[in-house]
Amino acid sequence: MKYIILALAAMASPVAMSMQMTGFGANYYQDDSSIPNYDTNMNLSPHVIVGDNIFVMEFSNIADIAKATGVTVNQGDQASWLCLKSKDVDYWFISDNEMGQGDLTSIALTKSGQQKGCSSYSGDLSVSIKGVPLLKAPLEKLSSIFSSKPAGNVIQYCSEINYGDFTQMNCIKYYVENKNVSGLFISQITAS
Repeated sequence: MKYIILALAAMASPVAMSMQMTGFGANYYQDDSSIPNYDTNMNLSPHVIVGDNIFVMEFSNIADIAKATGVTVNQGDQASWLCLKSKDVDYWFISDNEMGQGDLTSIALTKSGQQKGCSSYSGDLSVSIKGVPLLKAPLEKLSSIFSSKPAGNVIQYCSEINYGDFTQMNCIKYYVENKNVSGLFISQITAS
């Protein structure tokens, strides 16, 4: 009887068993110091709309995104995450397990593919950064927006904002294929 209750509790839980992201989302686990990192003064904070809700990095919990979309949060060793497929884009909403404690700390976008673990979503879904190109942007567009000319197939731009007692760093990491952005990660870290 005890095992039946545990099994039922696991099935009803909004958090899935431990698993890693696959497909483009698996790039989250890569820590490559050879990737060029350029400083920028641009505000890289994303505007995130899911359904009728606006979500804010490090303030909104990915469990709230899961609730709004009817999907389950996946729990891995390094991150909690969920993936939504909308129109021709796959969106990963990620919380690191170290500091995030369930709050949204990273977002990944890529052209829609056969991603394991991505659930179809038909409601409003958009991620944007004012004045900053995201998916499918040509490499020349990045060169015209950012002061540092991008080099290589993976490029990262970061901005720091000091708020007195704490500093917020926002980064956008572009993955370039055939001279166009094929995927990207947006991340935010706040430190005191």
